[in-house]
Amino acid sequence: MHAFDFGKLCVISPHLDDAVFGCGELLAKCHDPVAVTVFAGIPPSDDEPTPWDRACGFSGAAEAMSCRRREDRMALERLGARPLWLRFLDSQYGATPSESDIAGELLRVISQERPDSVLMPMGLYHSDHELAHGACLTMRRLASAQRWLLYEDAIYRRHVGLLQKRLAGLWNQGIMVTPALTEPVHAEKRAAVRCYASQMKALGPQRWRDTDQPEHYWQWNE
Repeated sequence: MHAFDFGKLCVISPHLDDAVFGCGELLAKCHDPVAVTVFAGIPPSDDEPTPWDRACGFSGAAEAMSCRRREDRMALERLGARPLWLRFLDSQYGATPSESDIAGELLRVISQERPDSVLMPMGLYHSDHELAHGACLTMRRLASAQRWLLYEDAIYRRHVGLLQKRLAGLWNQGIMVTPALTEPVHAEKRAAVRCYASQMKALGPQRWRDTDQPEHYWQWNE
């Protein structure tokens, strides 16, 4: 049992796997949580596959994102969560949105879903993660929820110094966060992670193995 009740939980996920990779254990413990994926748009069907999509075994960009949505739905269903996909395109498809546009969409979703708790990514690495993190900070000033936490981006948190750099950056903005909780990972999350078969193929075991490590959360202090 947690020291506090998350109530209705909303996780902001940069890509179609980050919510489960970083927060799957907590998603499984909450009632009817929602995972809002920012960069879940499907490119035109005639777009060529990117190097990453090829590494995942796809022959086209639309095929890749359609499959990734199916994997995401399957993984979230295992955890009792539901997906909500925004239409912004992944940066690999060359159409990066503005931070303000993302913040506006997230604010709309939060106003519609009315969660009690919101989890946002630390944005430790990758331009999409950093952009989602910045949009969350902007949205947070305008939205209402009882509890705001940040989660460590799985896989990227392994990079030396990135977490410390982000914490220092938040401090410089006048944002103080403290460790909130750690969630050990169990079999149900491991099974959900393995639903992302295409991504695991490209990531390789050395990187995706980090999803087996405990989840770490930081609480926003007013």
